[in-house]
Amino acid sequence: MSSHQHPHRAYLEAFSLDSFVQPGERASWYWQNLACVLPSAPLRPAGTFSPLERELLPRGPVLSVRCGDTRLGEHLGGLKPEVDGMMILQHGKVVFEQHNLAPETHHVWMSCAKSLAGVLVAMLVEEGRVDPAQPMASYMPQTDGTAWGAIPVRDVLNMQSGIDAVEDASSRANGEAPIRRLLQSEFGSEPDYLNTLLGLNPLRPAGTAFQYSSANTQMLGLLIAEVEQASLTQVLQQRIWSKAGMSTTANLALTPDGYEVIHGLLSSTLEDMARYALLLTDSWHATASERVIPAAVVQRIQQGHNPELYQVCPSAAPFAAFAEECALGASYQFDAIWADGDLFKGGLGGQGLYISPERDAVAVWFSNRPTAQNLCGHVRKLMQSL
Repeated sequence: MSSHQHPHRAYLEAFSLDSFVQPGERASWYWQNLACVLPSAPLRPAGTFSPLERELLPRGPVLSVRCGDTRLGEHLGGLKPEVDGMMILQHGKVVFEQHNLAPETHHVWMSCAKSLAGVLVAMLVEEGRVDPAQPMASYMPQTDGTAWGAIPVRDVLNMQSGIDAVEDASSRANGEAPIRRLLQSEFGSEPDYLNTLLGLNPLRPAGTAFQYSSANTQMLGLLIAEVEQASLTQVLQQRIWSKAGMSTTANLALTPDGYEVIHGLLSSTLEDMARYALLLTDSWHATASERVIPAAVVQRIQQGHNPELYQVCPSAAPFAAFAEECALGASYQFDAIWADGDLFKGGLGGQGLYISPERDAVAVWFSNRPTAQNLCGHVRKLMQSL
């Protein structure tokens, strides 16, 4: 269908980085129709699909969980709820779900997708194919002579690379900020994505502070492809998506020159996001026929944080405030790791992925606008009560 025939012609004509990241009705349409606005590669399900079992908890106690000044139910209900959907599972069964969109709706993961890159690298580390202490240039000859080349893989994994691409709402809106130029090149508004990424400069020595940037995730995508000698799409398809009992085809957005935007532009149903989360728990068998992500990989992620670096920079303050209890640090692209081993990854606009391996529980949620602290704090409190 051409744009002049499309029922959302105005949205298509207004599409840009700014219109995509600014929550609202238009952005929500983009987030639910990613393949309509950006080139994308499919991640297809394979094997046997088995519906997830339900063993629902009473809704009242779940909705009444309080964090800060609000109850969870306040974010899920109302005339215009900010949460598009939430699913909580324990022991492989759905114990709570609310869908404010049709369950089959596809929705962008935003930065929750970063966890996929971290998990894939953790798998390569566990297999002995990547040493996180080695510099990026050991695996990626194209980084030799760039600021990335001498940075240890571990520092890229844990958002402590020191690269001058710090990312927050202010830098994404600043036309002179390196991260904005990189994001614009992903959307085709600036030329030469790959050289923009490889050409980023250092801001501070690597391994000295946690500083969030999607540039790190994009470099991990290139690392995975180089080590595997396959496209990142092929690796994701083969190693995770085709083995996870997914119900539908997901879409992973591509830059104009064909590189996967793994830092956030993945779209799937909420239930398939939950199926991915289950792979990091002992209830992986609820959706897969084999253990796709080994327990040792999960343990590696749980233990990969460096508390000394987590709150060095002011830009890290929002990450420390995800829940009432401060996390120990970030690890393998997850934003927060707590002392009990729970993992959290958030995404722009309020998306969330929470995994509690010790409780054999996960929570996933899609949102159409951000809350003050995401919903991580509410979910963490609920997890602690399970």
